[in-house]
Amino acid sequence: MQNSKIFSALGQVVNNTKRLIALVLTIDRKLTILYYATAAFGAVIPVAAGVLSKYLIDNLQISQQQGIGVLPVILIGLLATTYILDILEEVILWGYHYSYLDYIFRNKLQNEINYLYYTKVSHLDIAHFEDPKTQDLITKTRDTMTWRVPDFLRMFSYFLSEIVGYLSAFVILIPFGMWVPFLITCIAIPRIYLRAKHGFVQWSIYGSGAPQAKKLWYFGHLLQNKNAISEMRIFQSTNAMLKKYKQIQNNLFEINKVAVDRYLKVRNIPSVIEIIILLFFGLLFLPKTIAGSVTIGSYILLLSMMGRLNSKASGAAQRVGELYEHSLYVDNFFEILDFPIIIQEDQHPVVLDSTTPPKIEFKGVTFAYPKGKAVLKDVTFVINPGESVAFVGDNGAGKTTIIKLLCRFYDIQKGEILINGTNIKNVSLESLYKLLGTLFQYFTQYHFSIKENITLGNPNKNDEDAIIDAAKKSDSYEFIKKLPNQFDTMLGKEFEDGEELSGGQWQKLAIARAFYEEPPVLILDEPTSAIDAQAEYEIFNNLQKQYTKKTLILISHRFSTVRNANKIFVIHKGRITESGTHEELLHKKNKYHRLFTIQAAGYK
Repeated sequence: MQNSKIFSALGQVVNNTKRLIALVLTIDRKLTILYYATAAFGAVIPVAAGVLSKYLIDNLQISQQQGIGVLPVILIGLLATTYILDILEEVILWGYHYSYLDYIFRNKLQNEINYLYYTKVSHLDIAHFEDPKTQDLITKTRDTMTWRVPDFLRMFSYFLSEIVGYLSAFVILIPFGMWVPFLITCIAIPRIYLRAKHGFVQWSIYGSGAPQAKKLWYFGHLLQNKNAISEMRIFQSTNAMLKKYKQIQNNLFEINKVAVDRYLKVRNIPSVIEIIILLFFGLLFLPKTIAGSVTIGSYILLLSMMGRLNSKASGAAQRVGELYEHSLYVDNFFEILDFPIIIQEDQHPVVLDSTTPPKIEFKGVTFAYPKGKAVLKDVTFVINPGESVAFVGDNGAGKTTIIKLLCRFYDIQKGEILINGTNIKNVSLESLYKLLGTLFQYFTQYHFSIKENITLGNPNKNDEDAIIDAAKKSDSYEFIKKLPNQFDTMLGKEFEDGEELSGGQWQKLAIARAFYEEPPVLILDEPTSAIDAQAEYEIFNNLQKQYTKKTLILISHRFSTVRNANKIFVIHKGRITESGTHEELLHKKNKYHRLFTIQAAGYK
């Protein structure tokens, strides 16, 4: 590490310390002040005990020389004070600070750090999640923040204790000559360099974006993923995967070992130099002590404080290195918190009426994902309030992208998206999302109770009848009744007594969630891909009945589900090439007719 890098590292530590201290003060000001104050107080006690020992020894010597008088009272007072300091150290430092405050501070901080992280990540723009570098950062931060960020603040408390102890010893040594504490301080400086360098080595291998570390995390994910394990079991590839995992582990170990071996070669040099210099000072003041110009108590205090000054200076240097090591992980945490908002809301947004379906217009919309080519090209269409529309086309044609843009997960590069004549960029996002209900192809399987799964469609709505009605309309009521606790049944094998559902049952439950919400605009992206034909028929009959006065937007490869739509749009290579009813599109005998004919032939 070059000097510029060392100064940069120290600046990084200082900056992260300021940010984290400011953060924890907002979390619990009283607890934070108590935590660091008791750490500082604990560092002063040994110095005070050393000074008391000096006066105790000197007064013992005087007592022996002059006989018994008032001195025994002084000796008793000094001795009592020494033990009082021991009690204070035991009660305040070891009892209150380490046994209580350290535990409370760490656990409270872990809770708040995790809450801050998940609050931020859950509000990130969708574009962030589709960036591989951001995904890497999210994974690294999630895997390390719970203990690395609190440990940084704990290391800072140790550093503060070292500094307070160092300054106390420094002041005590000044009467022996300013150059004494100054020189002892200087010999601790090499430790800062070595520890910072060692911390950087550890982080660069296990915490950075090193390709080998990424592979290790990925293989670890595969080896604990149920779907991957099932597939590996059939293919009998588990041992091959474990072998690759072990190879990466061994490779990382060897890389790390080389760096640590280099560190070990120079690690003991500062320690040897420090001991030699302390011995020099001890020998330097020894003749003066023998001659009587320096008292025995002062000489013992000198040796004690020199050792303490060296210990605290070295300890502070060590803590700086540890702070730097943790700081590299703290950087990840703050980088997540500092992610910018991509989708900016207007300062005075238009609030839409969330009770009636709006008119939706795409006018000349062109869009490309970040660092990608155009996915949509000059797309124009209108969805009138209460219409049932469908988008069909090949995979990758741009159907789901249209839905993402309507949800304003991204902003378009060209054209306009209008909601009731207002540009979507000027619409209140909260009011927009109240209008929309979505069921994507890759929906989430919430390992909650059946009831909680359904009511997630509208958490502010508490209607038992609506829950049952949504289950019936989604064709999930029959299998729910057969479960042990019916609507209170816990789902997922992660929890005790949890029930696992089939893919089709999960999908029906997701559709029930959409029915429960009853949004003015319901968007369904391949909603019945895992559902049998009979259930699909019944679900769509229910949809048609419920959404006679609401807007239904459907994306599906099954023409049986789209043929009843009022309007069908055919997407091909990012453009709308056809639109009309099922009969009109069949009559045109273009792409829709061809796709429908191919699919229909499979049923003959």
